Amino acid sequence: MSDRLGGALGRKPLHFIFVLDVSGSMLRGGRIQALNNAMAEVIPHLRDEARANPHAELLVRVLAFATETTWVVEQPTPIDQFHWERLPATPKGFTELGSALSVLAKSLHEMDTGASAYPPAIILVSDGRPTDSTGISFADGLQEVLDERWGAAAVRLALGVGRDADMHSLRRFIGNEDVPLLRADNPQQLVEYIVWASKAASRGASRPVLGTSGVTYTPPSAAGGDPIWSTLG
Repeated sequence: MSDRLGGALGRKPLHFIFVLDVSGSMLRGGRIQALNNAMAEVIPHLRDEARANPHAELLVRVLAFATETTWVVEQPTPIDQFHWERLPATPKGFTELGSALSVLAKSLHEMDTGASAYPPAIILVSDGRPTDSTGISFADGLQEVLDERWGAAAVRLALGVGRDADMHSLRRFIGNEDVPLLRADNPQQLVEYIVWASKAASRGASRPVLGTSGVTYTPPSAAGGDPIWSTLG
């Protein structure tokens, strides 16, 4: 009993943050339904990852953005207690990614308490080009994230949805040319790519020492299915 307790106390937090686009364009071609299905699908995989890494306590948070940014799951939630609640897209909602990153940066600042923890893992999913009607551009929001110690150290992965996804901005968010940037063109690909990104981010973030290199990100094999989001836009 005491050994088990001691092991639990020795686990370091690994904060896992999903940043999800729920703008109006996500209503097209069943994208928001596919995103919800993918998020439900990824949970058991993350639980498996957590069980395989007894040194890390995987804590999940979810930030959704359109014209406004909302914490869907604001409190860091242990993966074993995490359950996915389906998200709606916002009709005519903009893609205020800069504002979302600004909110994320503030959370990363609060998270950086100096306590022992693994670098956070952040996965961004978006199907459009960032807008800045709120006055915070994508570049400004990204810089706020990178100005935070945990933002710069985070394992950042991104996934584009459909041909309208701004892959250049997503690449800038990743900030590492060795990390694959993927684009899903159908629901099957979206599920497989989010599962891959979640596993890769978890393993990359739990590397032994902050700032170490040598983590290899092997891209997933091409998923099948017709590229419906390349034809619908």
